[in-house]
Amino acid sequence: MQWWMILKREMRQIFVKDPRLAVVIFGASIIYLVIFSLLYGTHVVNYVPLAIYDEDQSYISRGLIQAFTDSEKFDIVVQPATVDEMQQMLQDHTVYAAVHIQRGFAKEIVSGRSSPVFFMTSGINLAITNTATTAAAEIVGAFSHSVSMKLAEKAGLKPSMADNKTAPVRVSLRVHGNPTLSYLYFFVIGLSMAAFQQAIFLPVGASIIGEYQRLHELADNSALKIIGLKLLLYYLLDTLSFFLTLLMAVKVFAIPCRADFFSILLLSTAFIFCAMGFSAVVSSLCDSEVTFSKLSLIYAVPAFTLSGYMWPFSSMDIFSQILSYFIPLTYFGDSLRDLLLSGHTPLLVRNVLLLYFTGVALIGLAIAIFAYRRKQILSAESIRVESVI
Repeated sequence: MQWWMILKREMRQIFVKDPRLAVVIFGASIIYLVIFSLLYGTHVVNYVPLAIYDEDQSYISRGLIQAFTDSEKFDIVVQPATVDEMQQMLQDHTVYAAVHIQRGFAKEIVSGRSSPVFFMTSGINLAITNTATTAAAEIVGAFSHSVSMKLAEKAGLKPSMADNKTAPVRVSLRVHGNPTLSYLYFFVIGLSMAAFQQAIFLPVGASIIGEYQRLHELADNSALKIIGLKLLLYYLLDTLSFFLTLLMAVKVFAIPCRADFFSILLLSTAFIFCAMGFSAVVSSLCDSEVTFSKLSLIYAVPAFTLSGYMWPFSSMDIFSQILSYFIPLTYFGDSLRDLLLSGHTPLLVRNVLLLYFTGVALIGLAIAIFAYRRKQILSAESIRVESVI
């Protein structure tokens, strides 16, 4: 059979006989992109429900309450009457954060001593916890500076001198790549690429396993020709799918893309090539599509977890670090985010070469396994036919 006939046969399988494959190839990453982009479309966590228990009831404590009221990070939903009531609200998730201003708060400040403000939050949801604690520290810090300036001015210092006395050290914060600390920019690309990885795995696996069911159709063709042409087609379709997803991310959800097209093309095609090889090896060893699908789904979550996208390698134990080296997503997800948000990733050349070299080795192994198993199956069928005759 001519090479173009094999490609035509595979295209018919994808778009006519089993259109689920086309849906997976072009739909999985886009569906994840849409769902999570809408979810994280606010970019940051705002309006965390807050309770404030003010025992002091002074003009200074009311000023602090106003500072929390003015911040969009918090929504003061209640001012409980007791500490127990405030803690119960935290436990029941009526609020996710609470401020306790003790009696004597203003008196301590006016007398020149520091006075603590107790801030409590639930540690169940780290996104809320991190936002709430950071915002509370900024609000209290700014309020403390303002109060100390007023006290210094009352003591006779000029405003400029009072400012320098009360805040001799200032922090000038600059965050590169993601200055707003947007969850949309941080999470969504990684999640959609995890889905994209499955969109590579499943159709390739289904195609190779399907060949074991109809070996006689291409019996006069070599394993290299069959697997090679199949993977070439999926390579082109997956590359198209990736750039459609990226186009939607940039144009619809305004996710930044600061890298040049060539760098993104190199990295994405290298990842697709390696992921196809990974899928080809596993599927060539499986006896059924169901078995392959189960293995693929079992692999998905650990692969994303160990890829370093959400949790840095430096904080992993040695066993997890070793496992991560064998996951294609490790060399793709974090680097893609670097390219999109900052326009540069220091490991681009290394990762591209590793992915391509690994892909070549895996695809070569898959071809060898497929050729061996095909020979075994055809020989077994030939023996059965001869025994019947």
